[in-house]
Amino acid sequence: MKVSKEIKIALLGIVAIVMFIFGYNYLKGSDLFSSTKTVKALYDQVQGLTPANYVQLQGLNIGTVKTISMSKQYPGKVEVEMTVDKDVFIPEDSKARIVSLDLLGTKAITVIKGSSTTNIKDKQLLNGDMELGAIESLSAAALPAVDGAKQTIHSLDQTIQSVNQIIDVNTQQHLKSTIANLDKTMADFTQFANELNAQRTKISSLLNNLNAFTDNLNKNNTTINSMLKNAEQTTAKLSKLDLENTVAELKTTLNGLQTTLDKVNNGQGSLALLMNDDKLYKNLKNTLSTANNLLYDINARPSRYINVNIFGKKQKDTCPPQPAPNSND
Repeated sequence: MKVSKEIKIALLGIVAIVMFIFGYNYLKGSDLFSSTKTVKALYDQVQGLTPANYVQLQGLNIGTVKTISMSKQYPGKVEVEMTVDKDVFIPEDSKARIVSLDLLGTKAITVIKGSSTTNIKDKQLLNGDMELGAIESLSAAALPAVDGAKQTIHSLDQTIQSVNQIIDVNTQQHLKSTIANLDKTMADFTQFANELNAQRTKISSLLNNLNAFTDNLNKNNTTINSMLKNAEQTTAKLSKLDLENTVAELKTTLNGLQTTLDKVNNGQGSLALLMNDDKLYKNLKNTLSTANNLLYDINARPSRYINVNIFGKKQKDTCPPQPAPNSND
C-alpha cells in the first residue's frame, strides 16, 4: 500500500510535536519515562530558585523543581512543586532546604531527611527551609558590624562635641598640671622600681631563708607536735595540782617564820638573848675558852689529873694549867 505524501507529512508533524513536548519537559527536568511523584514545599522567598533546578538527597539528584508560584491556599507564601523518584524513601518530617550549589549562586533544593518511618505521599507538603549563600552570609554578618560602626561613629562624634564644650582654657591648664603630676608620679615609681631591683639579691636571700625555715619546720613537724603534746600534758598535770592549798600552806609557813624573826628582833627567847645580849655572849665565849684550855691541859698532862700510885705517895703537881694555843682568839 502506497502511503501518500500528506500522511507522511502528518506523521512527521506528530513526531515533531511529541519530540518537542518531550524535549520541553526534559529541559524542565521532567522525565516522561520515569515513575515520579509530586511533593510541595512552602517558603517566604526562594532567592533565585527556578524551575528545572535539581532536587537532591545526600548529594544525589532525585528530581527537579517543577513549578514555582504564589500559594493560593497559604497567602504570602511561595509554593514550590517538585517531582521526585517514587522509589526514593523520603520521611514525611523531612525538610526541603534551598541551597547554593556554587559561588555563582546556582540554586537547588536538598532534602534533609527526618526521623519518621513513614514515606511522604504524593502532593504532600515538606517543611521549607533556607540556607544563606556565601554572599548572603557575608552580607548578614556585615550588616550588624556596619550598624555598630555607624553607632560608634555617632557616639564618638557626640563625645568629641561634648569634650570640646567642656574643655576650656582653665580645664586645659588643669589637664596639663595633672599630666605633669602624673609624669612625676611615674618617675617616682620608676625610681622605686629601680631601688627594688637593686635590692633583688637581698630579697632573694630573704626568700631563700624563709623557704629554708619553712623546710625546717616541715622536717621538724613531728618534734614540734611532740613538744606541743608534752606541753599540753604538763599543762593538764598542773591544772590537776591543788595550787591554792599549796600557796595557802606556804603563806602560813612564811607567816610563822616572820613571827619568829619578829620575836628574835624584839629580844624574846633564848636565841634573841644570845643574839642581842653582849654580856651573855662574852660569858659564853669565856666558858668555851676555859673548857678548851682544860681539855688541852688534860691532853698535855694527864698525870696531873689522873695519878695512880701503888707503892709510893702521890706526887702533887703544883704547875698551873697550860693555856691552849690561840685560846684568846
